[in-house]
Amino acid sequence: MKRSRIIFYVIFALFHIGAFIFTIALARDSSFLMSMFSWVPYFKWVTLAGLVFVLIDVIWSWASAKERRREKEALAHEVNTLKAKLFDMQEDMNKAKSVQKPMSPPPSQH
Repeated sequence: MKRSRIIFYVIFALFHIGAFIFTIALARDSSFLMSMFSWVPYFKWVTLAGLVFVLIDVIWSWASAKERRREKEALAHEVNTLKAKLFDMQEDMNKAKSVQKPMSPPPSQH
């Protein structure tokens, strides 16, 4: 995995860890929840950021898969090209062997 992808996943994991800790804090102290009603508009933006992270990951995975598919097709094409060259070389060798077949010596005239 590339370094940039690892960094992205670390940020994504920290986002989820923060959300998890936040929900645990809310479960322990309900007065904290009541004091947070004024923060609700900010929560919308935070959850939107989480959705953006998921969307980035989906797009990044799709692009990586597309790149791997292109590389695989290029390698398959190269293998097929090499097989064709090898087949042509074998055909040329077979033709050369059939042309170089020694002929029987002419009958001796005594």
